[in-house]
Amino acid sequence: MVQNHEVKKIRSIYITFIIFLMMVVLSFSFIYLYSTSTLQESLTSVAISQMEHSTLLIGNKVKEIEIEADGILHSGNLKTLQLALTEGTDVYDFVTAASTMKEYLNDRQSSNVGMAFFVLYWPRSGRIISNVAGASISSGLFDDLDDNKWVIYGNEIYYFRKYTTSWDKYDDEPYLIIKMDGDYLYKIKNMTVNLGNGGTMLLYGDCNSIFSTSEKEKTLLSELSHQKLDIQYYIIKIDGQNYRVVKSKESANGLYLISYYPINEMNKPINSITWIIGISLLAVLIVGTFIMLQYYRHILLQLNVVTEKLKQLENGDLSVQIDKDKLPDNEFSYVFEQFNSMVNKIRELLASSIKEQQLRNQAEVRQLQLQINPHFLYNSLSYIVTVADKPKAVTEMAAHLANYYRYCTKNKTQATIGEEIGYAKSYLSIIAMRKNIEYYLDVPDSLYNVRIIPLILQPLIENAIEHGIEEREYAKHIQVKMYMLGTGEIRTEVSDDGDGLSDEAIEKLEKQIGKKTRDAEESVGLWNVNQRLINYYDETARLQFTKSQWGGLRVYFTFRPEDGNDSTYS
Repeated sequence: MVQNHEVKKIRSIYITFIIFLMMVVLSFSFIYLYSTSTLQESLTSVAISQMEHSTLLIGNKVKEIEIEADGILHSGNLKTLQLALTEGTDVYDFVTAASTMKEYLNDRQSSNVGMAFFVLYWPRSGRIISNVAGASISSGLFDDLDDNKWVIYGNEIYYFRKYTTSWDKYDDEPYLIIKMDGDYLYKIKNMTVNLGNGGTMLLYGDCNSIFSTSEKEKTLLSELSHQKLDIQYYIIKIDGQNYRVVKSKESANGLYLISYYPINEMNKPINSITWIIGISLLAVLIVGTFIMLQYYRHILLQLNVVTEKLKQLENGDLSVQIDKDKLPDNEFSYVFEQFNSMVNKIRELLASSIKEQQLRNQAEVRQLQLQINPHFLYNSLSYIVTVADKPKAVTEMAAHLANYYRYCTKNKTQATIGEEIGYAKSYLSIIAMRKNIEYYLDVPDSLYNVRIIPLILQPLIENAIEHGIEEREYAKHIQVKMYMLGTGEIRTEVSDDGDGLSDEAIEKLEKQIGKKTRDAEESVGLWNVNQRLINYYDETARLQFTKSQWGGLRVYFTFRPEDGNDSTYS
């Protein structure tokens, strides 16, 4: 049987090795595909980033031209020139105003990169004033005049802005025409990186190029005209070669960039790297075969022994030990010895922990029992003496006292919610007979059999009476409420109509009761309850505070019944 088991293990190692070989081949293929895809995506991302930058430059220049047009149209030189034309001044004044305007336009053009020339055009008279002598403008450019409009005419880009006078709307009002510099646009186009036989084109409209194109680019534009230009990049095949084409967003004046590059040339570095990786992987496979054999001999067999023993330990078998005759002559010998030692210590610690938990639970309950205020008993007995002539009141007080002390003096680590509510009712009934308070117990019957740690409600009720009701005139309401949340947890609330606490006071109180040790001058009741809840359930069961429905204080905690540390009940 042992030999068959070892054969199965060896066979499993071989199967694992074959799977490893397949994984290596798959990994190699994946690396190749991933590298190719990553390189393409990286280059695409670089092209997109560069074109976004170029598009941003074009957009900034568009805004600059529009701002420049506003400045020229609001200049005093243009106003003087327009007045000279409309008021019929002598020829000398007009020539002087026109010359001044040309000099002003020339200064504006020389101080702004990317603006070829400025032209003022009066549509009625056909008069033209330009800062550049011999600036050629086709008359067809003026066929569709409009204010604040970009026009692409004859592969040139123009901006139209109308000068509007306020004194006479029937004047022959001129248009300012600013032409974008073609050399500036050509430099922006060439800012993008061209890979191999790739390139960049500056287009407008339906794949119309601003600059001259090669035959390959013409074919590319023809193919692009059949594509949807609402996506950012494409793959187009031209003359048997695939090209990746990246398109930028359209700028405000209708221009956009197209960058293209051949995919095959881009993959050449990947192919070289693939051969290097393949040879390296072959060497790794040879070394890996040797290592796996050593791994099986010196590690796997010992790990199987440890695994089997750990499974027995996980199933609760604390008597598990590793036989001394199975101790190998390597580092695992120390591991096996420490395992045996660890199991022995776990047995000792578990027994000690169980005993300690039992003693702690008994000590907590005993501490609560010793905390019972003797003044509570004295005041109750004094009340009996006071109403000695009222047998019914005496009987009722005595019955409540009997129930109260019978419950709080029992030595038990758990109770039911029904028992806690009965105890709270006895306590509140005693207080109600002595003081003017009204109490409400709102607990559904379905929760009465749920287990809870004992003596947990009385300190909260006592705190509400002493620090809430008794410190505020006319305060008399107290409510104990328990209900099931949708998460399966039970929420317990004790509310009063006292003065309540500010947010700062609540934060200070939560810090006090959250400390592991209590200062001598601090109240023991809330601290004790909070520590018991955290120790028995967990940190989520800690006491919390908020305003009550009457404006006083609401103390509440939430616990999950099955989360208790002790599943046995006394």
